Amino acid sequence: MSPRNLSAAALAVIMAASCSCSITDPLGFSNLSFRLENTDDFTICGIELDNLSELDAAQVIQVVSYWAEGEVPVDMILNVGIHNPNDGSSGFLLAAATILSMPWDLYMDSESGAGFDTTWVASGEWLDPFEVPGDSTTTILPLDIGFDAIQVLSAMDALDFIDLALAVGGIDGDLRDDDHLGRLLLEIQPSIDTPFGTFTYPDPLGVRLDWVE
Repeated sequence: MSPRNLSAAALAVIMAASCSCSITDPLGFSNLSFRLENTDDFTICGIELDNLSELDAAQVIQVVSYWAEGEVPVDMILNVGIHNPNDGSSGFLLAAATILSMPWDLYMDSESGAGFDTTWVASGEWLDPFEVPGDSTTTILPLDIGFDAIQVLSAMDALDFIDLALAVGGIDGDLRDDDHLGRLLLEIQPSIDTPFGTFTYPDPLGVRLDWVE
């Protein structure tokens, strides 16, 4: 083995041994952290909630009318914060991580108060390559989510659902506490492009208010 190849092999061994990561993930891309940041463009039955703290009587009737017809369309942008720890501080080169795909499932808490009553509302998959730089900042991945909330209304009545929608997407919908954004749970399983090949998280992550990796 030439001195150059020997040095490269030694460096690879040192890198693998000196970080808390696997041989298939030597730069620790599995240490990406995720949390829910806020929502944008939240609509229910065509009513934009972003600047509302309550619905007027006509808007409530509009939602109930949709419900009576058997559909309650909801659309929103759910902003997911991502932090990449590969900022060079560990002694290795700063390294960006590129998310290649990210299947997701969204759950809502159908009961306010203590605990989390998970009601599934939507599933999808992010398929556009999304780069997360290793610069210690929070990068926002905007998930475009649309679903029919009729299944949520099987677990709660229309007025309670309106309160839930306003908590998540209304004027206070960016509050990162249990009464607002904390009533969402996003399960994700990212696949990440690394210099060593694609790394897929072995188990889904439950993303809520606090950073999870």
